[in-house]
Amino acid sequence: MIRHRYLILLLAVIVWATALAVYLLGKRWLLFGAGAVALVVAIHMVLVLIAFALGGASLVGFLLGWIHPQESETPVTSSKLIHWARSYDLLVWLLTLGRDRVFREKTLDLALIAPGESVLDIGCGTGTLAIAAKRRVGSAASVTGIDASPQMIARACKKARNVGSEVTFATADVENLPYAAGTFDVVLSTVMLHHLSEDARLKCLGEVRRVLKPGGRFLALDFSGAAAERRTRVGRMHNHARFNLLRLIPQLRAAGLNPLESGPAGFRDLQFVRAVLA
Repeated sequence: MIRHRYLILLLAVIVWATALAVYLLGKRWLLFGAGAVALVVAIHMVLVLIAFALGGASLVGFLLGWIHPQESETPVTSSKLIHWARSYDLLVWLLTLGRDRVFREKTLDLALIAPGESVLDIGCGTGTLAIAAKRRVGSAASVTGIDASPQMIARACKKARNVGSEVTFATADVENLPYAAGTFDVVLSTVMLHHLSEDARLKCLGEVRRVLKPGGRFLALDFSGAAAERRTRVGRMHNHARFNLLRLIPQLRAAGLNPLESGPAGFRDLQFVRAVLA
């Protein structure tokens, strides 16, 4: 743990120093020459590579394991949930290489979310996707986010208050959704289903079907299993990388959901499935 923290600190310092060097020399490139700027950037990039050589693969595995703990097999302690909630957004930003906003917008595009639709985000984490969905559906429509972690929900509520977003957040179990049948036009699940055991997933899909309106849509976005197939170090260290969302298509059909489209989600090792309730 200490080694990982030092690596994170080292990488943060290197990135900061690189940005500072580009800023300072970038304004004086006529004086120092473009070659000097390139040299400074190259030196810092070499330092980044050295840091990853010293422990980069284990660091990535550590970050993946931190964001996606083995919840379905072993209950996560409350102390770890608190730590995870406080660090969640930063770690997502790091693992998407700063493309977390693009990830959210792509997810909403895949779900075909339109103004006026009611949306439920299951396993909403700190609520960023639900807040983005609210901007799309408009003030007259409802967006709800649920998560099993009270710490995640507390952070989501605070985030919504800070931006003035009228999203409803609640602590709830995906196997027993506290909503009436036919409540939502769209249900979202992003990088959540892999946490569940097979029995829990079947119950979750049954609940998704129950709360969807006729013709409602379910968008699931999760791992494709590609990392494990490539036998990368990260894939071996992170068990959830072996999860393949597309293998759930028969379970979707068994739950009464009709898969209409599936494929790459536009991000490495992630797939999507969009299904409809007939």
